[in-house]
This record gives sequence, structure tokens and C-alpha cells, in this order.
Amino acid sequence: MALERTVKKKPTRTHDRRNVWLLVLTTLLVVVSAVLFTPPNEKINQGLDIQGGLSVVLTAKSTDGEPVTPEDMEKSRAIIESRVNALGASEATVQEQGTDQILVQIPGLSDTEEALATIGRTGSLEFARLDSFTDEEVKEAIESGQYAGESSVTDEFGNVFPSGKTEHLEVEPGTYTPIVTGADITNVTIGKASEASTDYAVNITLNSQGAKAFADASRELVADHGQIVIILDGEVQSAPAVQSEIPNGEVSITGNYTLDEAKNLQTILESGSLPVSFEYAQSQVVGPTLGQDALVSGVIVALIGLAVVMLYLLLFYKGLGLITAAAMAVFAVLYLGILAALSAFHLFSLSLAGIAGIVLTIGMAADSSILTVERFREEIRMGRSVKAASITGVKHAIFTSIDADLVTMVSALCLFFLAASSVKGFGMTLALGIICDIVMMVIFKAPLIRLLAPKVIARHPGFWGIKDSIEASKGYAALAAAEGVSEREAETGSQMSAAETREIADADDPADASQTVRAARKIKGRFIKHDINFLGYRKVFLTVAAVAMVACLAIVGFRGLNFGIEFVGGTSVAFHGTGETTIEQMRDAFADAGEPDAVIQTTETSGEPGFLVRTTTTSPEDATARATQVADALGMTANDFEVTTIGPDWGASVIQSSLIAFLVSILLIIVYIAIRFEYKMGVMAIVALLHDLILVVGIYALVGREVNPNTIAALLTILGYSLYDTVVVFHRINDNMKGEDIRCTFMTMANHSMNQVFIRTINTTLTSFIPVFAMLLFGGETLKDFAFAMAIGLIAGSYSSIAIACPLYCMWKTREPKFAKLQKKYGTEIGRFEFDHSASTGIAQVPLARLEAQKVETVAVEAVEASAGTPTGKNAAPAKPKQTSNKKKKHKHGRAQ
Repeated sequence: MALERTVKKKPTRTHDRRNVWLLVLTTLLVVVSAVLFTPPNEKINQGLDIQGGLSVVLTAKSTDGEPVTPEDMEKSRAIIESRVNALGASEATVQEQGTDQILVQIPGLSDTEEALATIGRTGSLEFARLDSFTDEEVKEAIESGQYAGESSVTDEFGNVFPSGKTEHLEVEPGTYTPIVTGADITNVTIGKASEASTDYAVNITLNSQGAKAFADASRELVADHGQIVIILDGEVQSAPAVQSEIPNGEVSITGNYTLDEAKNLQTILESGSLPVSFEYAQSQVVGPTLGQDALVSGVIVALIGLAVVMLYLLLFYKGLGLITAAAMAVFAVLYLGILAALSAFHLFSLSLAGIAGIVLTIGMAADSSILTVERFREEIRMGRSVKAASITGVKHAIFTSIDADLVTMVSALCLFFLAASSVKGFGMTLALGIICDIVMMVIFKAPLIRLLAPKVIARHPGFWGIKDSIEASKGYAALAAAEGVSEREAETGSQMSAAETREIADADDPADASQTVRAARKIKGRFIKHDINFLGYRKVFLTVAAVAMVACLAIVGFRGLNFGIEFVGGTSVAFHGTGETTIEQMRDAFADAGEPDAVIQTTETSGEPGFLVRTTTTSPEDATARATQVADALGMTANDFEVTTIGPDWGASVIQSSLIAFLVSILLIIVYIAIRFEYKMGVMAIVALLHDLILVVGIYALVGREVNPNTIAALLTILGYSLYDTVVVFHRINDNMKGEDIRCTFMTMANHSMNQVFIRTINTTLTSFIPVFAMLLFGGETLKDFAFAMAIGLIAGSYSSIAIACPLYCMWKTREPKFAKLQKKYGTEIGRFEFDHSASTGIAQVPLARLEAQKVETVAVEAVEASAGTPTGKNAAPAKPKQTSNKKKKHKHGRAQ
């Protein structure tokens, strides 16, 4: 007996010890994370769109027609990084993006015009003899001194005004022969152009090879005072005449430079010339005030979403809600700790898109908690002890959550590695949230429930919200005894056929029938007492979905989409805190700045009036200068506006990278689902996903809301979120499909599986929708754009899982020979599990038997007649009634009544 007791208890002690160590590990991680992120505003890096600064995307353009090589991009990145460092910027980011772009972000930068004039210039310096020029018009212009002058602008009335900027003559490569280039420079200094001049010059020292070439040229040109033309990035800076031989390689570059312009040129020449030319694909100047307002609203949204979700879980699940709330708190602390750790190594900066990702992970953490709690309660109702349910139920729930999380992770990683712009940051925060959710489930939530279940939860079922499940299990046990089936089958029968359940109970014990049925049905929180016939209305659902998709495509075709400047190119200037400024004053100010055709809209941010101005200008330098001129004219500062300039190719690159991320996600998701379940599920999940995306795009076209990169991020997020819900439903169908105790059509089994997770779908949709709705109400403009698409997508995703993915999958699956035979045997009606109670005393045959009612009745009559005709002897034993069998029976399905 001692040995027997040891065998029983040793695993328990081992499991308890392991659970305790996991909770100890959780405590240590929580403490470390809290230290890492405290205080959050100092330990977590803030992105440029929050603290303000400059962000530009440079696209490489080859000058010789050859493709841009990785070596050229790396050399260019290093040169641009040295230029950015020379500006004195701290925590600046210079990194390659894709194959031909370089992203430059300089948080906290005040003089954005200076930076724009420095970081992207090719810096190709050349000295050429004037007599080497082959273009006679250019040659004559240089000889007459017409190679530089102040540019002008023309207003809408035809008046010409000076722009205040110097415009240089452009020359084509190959039309002259360089003497020396920037590669020959060894030193660069700044000095006055002359003792009496107010202009500055850039003085350079050439290496020995360059000095010799320059000396030879100056020696030949000194006799007739020939000119040496100084060319920077294809523009003539100056063309001084040679007055004497220059043998020492010290040359002065003049071009009417101010001190700042001379310093910029010095930085460019010192860093070297870029191997390829670059164009500004995107330029964004962000004011810190707007960014901080958005940060505050994002934090408020996150806190509101977290508080409401935790309160909802507490009300719905009572004591188990405390565990889910604690799990979400642990999730939040671990999440912030990871962000702080990455920030310490300069691998993460919190952006507005990142805030949206964080808010959405709140819903995902709640989803996994709901899955765990629902499965735990379900296992108890099925007749398992509280302790056993804490092991099997939590295990099944974690596997389901991990499956759904990994599908979402696929899309998150595709966004991070393949997408561009703010979509990339969103993908990173989403992936980190998924990792935290999985870790939190494994090391905290599961061990905590398993430790509390045997003694704490089992002894206080009312407080922990499982009392109704225990009482229901007793009712199901009574039904199971009457029916001769397992408690799981008894619950299924009760849900499927209330009338038959009552009939069975009456037949077994009429006195206790009512109480037995009530006990089985009294489950608090289960609003759906019996299965809804979802698949019975599959044709209606699919027709509605098809009509909706056709209508959305038609709306997009006729109305089109309102693409933002990110996709069509141009400049967007957002002014905030404009006070009493009128739209007429803003329009006049832009007209005076050379933008008479600017499109001006009024806006409101955090209760303060503002303006959003769009122009067709794609030059970041010009756009920033004009915005500054307008701000000065209206009495504003540089912190009162933000400028975003998009080149015409930027939108195409964003769409292309997003589409690549989308297609790769689809392929990987189908592969994962095919390996984990089967390929048919993967295909139908993608079909449902396309429905969701088309629906969101159609509504965007209908309401005319602007489509920007945040919209693309939301659409790609719907990809993962919609699949999350679909995978949970498919996971239950897959589990039930393996069971041998369910003998019915595939449609009926799948319909019951959908009903089993329906309450979970309602709860998780609500907990996911709450933070998104909070974003829509309280978030800044960036968050609102994101939330609008997500709100539609969440509703569409929950609907499509039940109304599209499952019906299409079931229709496809039913065609398989195995399930086609079942449908031929049991009929096409859906939604009614029935039991074969032939072994139960006094219980009539269920619909399957009624299909052969006449045959059964005939056999019964013949048996009675045969029995009546048998003579009774004294040794004959009296007939015994059939006793209720507790042996497990098979479910059978017949026609719906």
C-alpha cells in the first residue's frame, strides 16, 4: 500500500514543484521587467513621430544605367551617417530599407532645412577647364557669368517675386572633362571669400595627384586667364579665372555662400561623395507638440482598454476573472520590460503605429485568457474534477491559443521583414506582444490555475465562478445514467434536443425529471442554451457575403479610393494650435509663399483648431521653407506644424512591399494550417480573409475616408486577427473530428463545434473591440484612422469565421467519400444530435430509429406475438425488463423534428 501511495502522489508533488518554480520564474521576470522600464518615459525610446524631428527616405538612382549594388548602398549609408553625426544629432537612425532606399530619422532636430540640404546631396565635386566644355550655350553662359542667380516665383496674378534662393546653372555629365574630383580632397576648411566680402568660401587641400593635375592646368591657363569651372552635383558653383599658377593644391570654392551653407558644403565634402545619386522619396518634419499629444492619447486609450477589459472579465468570470486580470497585468509588465530592453540597445523606438500595436495586443491577451477559462469550465461540466480540468482544460486551451497566436505571428513577421514605413514598426510591436502572450500563458496562467484548482478553487466554487459548472455536471451525470451514455454525450444531447432530454429524464425518474433537466441547463452566462443552426443557413450567409463583396467592389470601381499623399505624391502640412487664424488667412499666406493652389482643410486635435494643407510640391527643401514662411507670417513657431513630403514613387513602394508581405503571409499561413490541420482549412481561411479585406476597402470607398499607410497596417492586421478567430473554430472542429463517440454527418458535428466556441467568440470579439473602440473615440488622428479600419475588420472577421470559412470548408469536406456516406446515411438535416437509447428501459427510439419505424414496430409486434404464443412452464423464468446500461454509447443523428 505504501508503494501504491508513492506512485500516486509522487507525480502530484513533482507537478506542484514545477508549477511553483514557474511562478518563481514569473516573479523574477516581473521584477526585472519593472526595473528595466521604470520610469517608462525615460527607459523606452520615443520615436520621431512622438518627440518630433526629421524623417526622410532616400531612393537611390543609378547615374550610369546600371543597377544599384549592395556595396553602393552600404557605402552611401556610411557616408550619410557621417553627415548626420556632423549635424550634432543624437540617437539618429540611418539604415537601409529594401534594396534601394535609406531611412534617416533624426529625433529632436530643430533646423530641418539645414539637414535636408546636407544629408541627401550626392556631394560630387569636380573641377573642369572651361575650354573642355562641348556645349556652346553652357560655355557662353559661364563666360558671361550667368551661372548663378536668385530664383523667382510667380503668383496667381502673374506677379514675379524673388524667392531668396540662389539658382545654379546645371550641366550634363560628359559635356566636360574634369581635372580633379572630390576623391582627391584631403582637408576642408571655411573662410571668408575675401577680406572685404560678407560671403564665405570653402577651402580644400588636394592630395599629391590632384595637386599636380591642378598645377598643370593652372599653368596652362594663366597666360590668357582661362577659367576653371567648379561643379557640385551637376551645378556650376563658380568659374574663377586663373590669375597665377596654383602649385600647392590649395583651392578655394566660392559661390556666394552664407556661413550655414559653407558649413553644409564642408560636411558634404568631408564625408565624401555618394557613389549614387539619391532622390527624396519621403520627408516628414514632425512637431513635438503634436507627437506628445498623440502619445498621451495613446496611453489613455491603452489604460482605458485594459481597465474595461479587466472589469468585464471580472464581472463575467468572477474569481477566475481575477486570474485573467493578473495574467494581463503580468503580460503588460513583461511587454514593457522587453520594449525597455530593446530600447537600451537602440533596437526599438515607440511610434504611434507601435502604440496601436500595443493596444491591440491587449485584446489578444484577453482572448487567450478567455479560451483558458472557458475550456476549464467546460471540462468541469463534462464531469471532470476541478483538478483534472485544470490540467486537461488548460492544456487544450493553451494549444488552441498558441495555434492562433502563431498564425497571427506569421503575418506580424511578414509586416516587419517585408513591409515599409510605419507598417514595419506595427509588425514589430505585434510580434513582441504575441511572444509575451505565449510566455505569460506557459509560465504564469497555467501554473497558477493548476496550483489553485485542487484546494482553493475546488473549496470555494461560488467565488471562483465554477459552481454553476459543477451543478451542471451533476445534472449531466443524472442524464448520463438515464441515457446510458457519458456525461460529455449527455451535455451534447441536452444542448441539441431539450425535448428529448426531458423525455429521457421522465422515463428514468418522473419525480426528479424537472429538477434534473434544470440542473443540466442552469449554466450562468451561457446565453445560448441550445445550438444555433449556423450551417443550416449557410446558403443565406454565403449569399449575403457574395452580395456584400460584389457591392464593395462596385463601390470601389465607381467611387474609387481617397488615397493620401503617401500614394500620389505631394506635401502635407499639419498646423495645430492656430487659435483665431481663419482659412482665408491661411490661404493668403500660402499664396504669398508660392503655393496658390494649396488645398486647405480645417482640423481639430485635442480640442484645438488647426489646418491640414496639401500641395503638389515634392521637394522637401521647398516644402519646409514655404511652411516656415507661412508660420512666420501667421506668428507661429516651428513646433506648431509638421511637414510630410512624399515623392511620386513612395506610394508605389509602400503598396508593393505591403502586397508582398500580404502574399507571403497567405502562403505561409496555408502551409502552417496544412501542416497543423489540413490544407482545406487554410484555403477557406484565406477566402474568409479576402472577404474581410474587401469589405473594409468597400466601406472606406463608401465613406470617403483617406487611405494612408496606417490603413494598410490595419488591413494587414485584420489578416492576422481574422485568422485568429477562424483558427480557433477550426481547432475545435479538428478536435471533434478525431472523436469516435460522435456518429453524425460532418455538417452536424461542425455546427456543434461552432456553437461550442460561440460564447468565446462573443467575449473575445468584445474584449478586442473595446480597446479599438477606445482608439476610435480618444485616439489622435493617426490612431483613429487605424481604429476605423480595425473596428470594421473585427466585426467582419468574427462574422466571416462562422458565415464563410466554416460553411465553405464543410461543403468541401462533405464531398469526401467518408463523410458523403455519413450524409447519405443520416440525411441532410443539420443541427440535431440524437442518441440511440435502445439499451435504456422505457425510452422510445430516437429519430434514427424512427426512419425505420415501421420495420422496428413490425419486429416488436412479431416478438410480442411469439412471446405470447410460448407456453409457460413451471421451470420457465419470468421475463426481466431491460436495465439501463452505463456502457458508453454512440451518438446517432437523424432528421430534425
